[in-house]
Amino acid sequence: MADATPPASRFHWITRHIPTRDTVHQYRLLRPFASHLAHPSLWRMTRRSVPRGVAIGLGVAVIIPFMHTVIAALVAIPARANVAIAAIFTLVVNPLTIPPLYYAAYRIGSWELHHDAAIANPADVERFSSELSRLLFWIHQASGSIAVGVLTIAAALALFGYFAASFVWRFWSRSRWRQRRINSCARP
Repeated sequence: MADATPPASRFHWITRHIPTRDTVHQYRLLRPFASHLAHPSLWRMTRRSVPRGVAIGLGVAVIIPFMHTVIAALVAIPARANVAIAAIFTLVVNPLTIPPLYYAAYRIGSWELHHDAAIANPADVERFSSELSRLLFWIHQASGSIAVGVLTIAAALALFGYFAASFVWRFWSRSRWRQRRINSCARP
């Protein structure tokens, strides 16, 4: 059976938690930027601001795994991107997606840096006795590959998000114009 809830109420939780142009002064972290965030062009849904917001949200979310919603909103200001869209698209990176994201970043970074061998030399690992020092050694050995992979994934997702949002916006806009034309021809 089809879902009977109207589309507006499906996103009620998101719209309740994302600040609006009128409520941005209520958030303590955003209060210093409230005068900039109150500008109406940052909240309009236009063919340029929505793809920019998608790209910023995806890029910032992958590069910065914590407080990415606030940072994406702040980056959206000088880019003239839609602040709400940028904030919503940071939700792509969450505790469920971080482990596969960082594993993929390690694999991509290793491929880009031509690290075909194991992460570390097993003889070097045995020199360290405690588990914490072993963990820190593994992180140190893999950090370059992960950093390169994260930057690659962020750039690729931002580009993909920008062009996908532009395509969806263009398709949606054309279908609205087509529907208006049909409705105007059908009127007597």
